[in-house]
Amino acid sequence: MKNIKYLLVMVFTAGFFSSCEDAIDIEQVGLLEEDIAYQTAADLIDGLQGAYASLDTTPEIHFNSVFTDEIRIGYDNGGQGRALYSFQFNAASAGPSAIWTRGYRAINLSNRVIAAAEGFLAQNEDEDSDNDFSDDDVVSIGDSLAQALAIRSFVYLQMLSYYSPDLTDPSSLGVPLIDFVIEDEFNFVPPLRSTTGEIFNFIETDLLRARDLIADVQNTFFFSLDSIDAIRARAFSYAGDYDSAEPLASDLLDFYPLATQAEYRALFTDAGTAEVIFKLQRALDDPYDGQGATGSSFAGGWAGANYAFVGPGTGGSPYYEVATDLALTVQVADVRSEVIYEFFPTFPLAGRDVYTVNKYRGSSGQPLMNDLKIFRSPEMLFILAEGAAQDGDFDTVEDLLDDLRDARFDLDIPREEYTSAQEAYGAILDERRLEFAFEGYRYKDLRRLGALGNRSIDRADQDCERFNACDLPITDFRFTWPIPQAEFNANPPLRDQQNPGY
Repeated sequence: MKNIKYLLVMVFTAGFFSSCEDAIDIEQVGLLEEDIAYQTAADLIDGLQGAYASLDTTPEIHFNSVFTDEIRIGYDNGGQGRALYSFQFNAASAGPSAIWTRGYRAINLSNRVIAAAEGFLAQNEDEDSDNDFSDDDVVSIGDSLAQALAIRSFVYLQMLSYYSPDLTDPSSLGVPLIDFVIEDEFNFVPPLRSTTGEIFNFIETDLLRARDLIADVQNTFFFSLDSIDAIRARAFSYAGDYDSAEPLASDLLDFYPLATQAEYRALFTDAGTAEVIFKLQRALDDPYDGQGATGSSFAGGWAGANYAFVGPGTGGSPYYEVATDLALTVQVADVRSEVIYEFFPTFPLAGRDVYTVNKYRGSSGQPLMNDLKIFRSPEMLFILAEGAAQDGDFDTVEDLLDDLRDARFDLDIPREEYTSAQEAYGAILDERRLEFAFEGYRYKDLRRLGALGNRSIDRADQDCERFNACDLPITDFRFTWPIPQAEFNANPPLRDQQNPGY
């Protein structure tokens, strides 16, 4: 079973990557009826290939960077991302369309594996069935079922984090819940939106079931017991249920300690896995080995191509640069500074200092291509800090953030003190901004915690004044994503459930 999981590769049939904001037509494998496509335990692993390959966070990374305060428009920019940077965001924008369509495609692929695996297990329990699986097959089938459940749960949480207007209100609208096989996904009319609480409950039920079935194999490229618990911890924290999140986060932080400075550098060049609970592999000749949709939240391709055309540094034609305020906030002695940016003082082509994005320099000889880190242990530390802030335990918030800073500076940094919940949440947000820069968190962090910590988008005047887009109130409707416009054509009643403001 261990060999099977290590040999699993991310392969699927993709259409094309476009540099414009037009929808990408992708035909996934595994769309045959499950009784035809899946005949053996090995067939389920083939089906998982398509489900794993459909997971991609580059659309999130692009949107979070450009809409908030992670980037400034670069000196080599030819118009890329300027509308989004100027807060021009609506139901026809690329991000909502990309996450919605690709999310439900991944859910459909997972549902097919789930349905087939459940059928196999039912046959195995049926004494009259001709389909007799070996003990190893039964373990493999259960593991495939568990991984498909984890993929489905991860995608639902990903979608909920953007489309739910209030993650802490169980009665608020979530996303349509589809837990069955769609036979014709291109002509399928989805149900209306379930509530946020219903989606969270569905996620937790799936993940508890997955925990009982998952094989005891630890691999950062595939869902495991640990990464399943990481999804649960994130989901509980998003829902504001820190009593449930904290035990999970604490156990994971103990098992995945904070990286040393050397380990931190290595994990972002893909030379090490310290802190990494789960990541999506990106390798030469895989479907994401390409430039993708540059300057668009359709993205795809190399993560670094979200910021530059051909490579890192000024030689890579950067169309986005690190936001001035972000670059000046992270201290040089902090190891995160060298991962966040590369500094070019008074660069001639720009006539000013330039900070290029350095988190995705490349790997395996391919510039801009790096694995996508989905769950790292610092997130578990922040979950504990958020829970402590909610409880008014500011000493614990201080201790946790101090632990993180000490690790990043490799020094005993003076401990900050907080005397109110607003100060504590603000400090958590400030530290998350540095820790998860360019990883697809900033927008979600602000919409979850911004009002609590008195934080919103923070851009330097020299970056934003010429676009008349220096700030956006945290109460603005654009801190929740719209349901994509295209969905209303196939499902007009869904229009009545559009999020406020759109």
